Amino acid sequence: MVWTTRRALGSAALAALLLTGSAGCTSGSGRHHLVITADEKDTLVDQPVHLVLTGLRQGQEVTVTAEAEDFVGVGWKSTAVYRADRNGTVGLDRDAPISGSYHQADGMGLFWSMLPTGGGANTVFSPPSPVVAPDFPVRITATADGLATAEHTVTRRWTVDGVTRTELNLDTDHVRGTFFLPPAGTPAKTPVLLLGGSEGGNSGIGAAALLASHGHPALSIAYFGQYGLPPTLQNVPVEYAVGAARLLAERTGATGGIAVEGVSRGSELALLVAAQLPDLVRRAAVFAPSAEVNGGLPNGVAWTENGAPVPTGPIALDRIPASILAVAGENDRLWPAPRWARQIGTPTAAAPNRQALLCPGAGHAVSGPPYLPTGSTATPIPGAPLELGGDAAANQAAHLDAWPKFLSFLDS
Repeated sequence: MVWTTRRALGSAALAALLLTGSAGCTSGSGRHHLVITADEKDTLVDQPVHLVLTGLRQGQEVTVTAEAEDFVGVGWKSTAVYRADRNGTVGLDRDAPISGSYHQADGMGLFWSMLPTGGGANTVFSPPSPVVAPDFPVRITATADGLATAEHTVTRRWTVDGVTRTELNLDTDHVRGTFFLPPAGTPAKTPVLLLGGSEGGNSGIGAAALLASHGHPALSIAYFGQYGLPPTLQNVPVEYAVGAARLLAERTGATGGIAVEGVSRGSELALLVAAQLPDLVRRAAVFAPSAEVNGGLPNGVAWTENGAPVPTGPIALDRIPASILAVAGENDRLWPAPRWARQIGTPTAAAPNRQALLCPGAGHAVSGPPYLPTGSTATPIPGAPLELGGDAAANQAAHLDAWPKFLSFLDS
């Protein structure tokens, strides 16, 4: 069951939506019952839910928590304290908490402000991928005076009904990745190839699943860090990603071309692919991007073409006729993504359809859908923490701004 919340407070409907048998909260006017209400269903990860609490006394304080686990089983939690209005209600879309994990009126604040329960670095939350499960739970608990409690599990979905998934492998497909198709009968939209960053592996699966839910065939691939691929970001053939782009076009019959999305180091590969396939790649979206080819990690050469190293230095943007969207956080501390985004997104006479989106206060973590926790550091596996810049609120604002613009860009 996917949990969202009623906007209109009809008392009969609200009573019917009592989520658990709650302990009573006694006042001079009699017994009160804390209630969490919801009426929307099947909410995707990138769509908001709307939470309302009722059954409180005027001015009564209530503590609300959200809890979830990431893909390695680490617990995450957020907490906010609210004060009920004259009708004994709290609406998270409407009311700012008086204390807690976030500070402004935001119906999804409890979701994006979660932090690891064990303390330590404010890492980026990585929920179980759609390959493991089509959804993941977030448990909401509300407590007043330490007595009255209501709780409910919110199910956050990666896909709408009818989305299909196919695993691609090196032996038969010459690429390692996950291919998502929208439900049968969905109007054709631009297919998207997704390339992750220096975390390695197939890290774009969640975004690919959501894109398919919005009508875009999507292929997320690994290009290092998985069996049969380079173990590190060294000597990765650009031809490998070029082959994935051609496979995506073939599988989808994309007569209008495809889009390529690259995140962080994946932005370099996305731009190199767009330069090699000017007639196929019609759109390129790059997040926290680089306008230059950087060295390999931990050292050496990152990319090769025709078996030869791709030299470090500026990428030949003039070889890319595709429309480009470049997104960067203005407080990116990992590398100069704002400057590079402006370079990439500056229109030219030959390529007028380019744009740069700079997100105030945000750091390196600007890619992907809203409403997932995003921190200011990330820990590669294995690796030491990397300072990404920004903070949770600014990063969330960047996602709220960039994700719908990314979807519109793909549809344009």
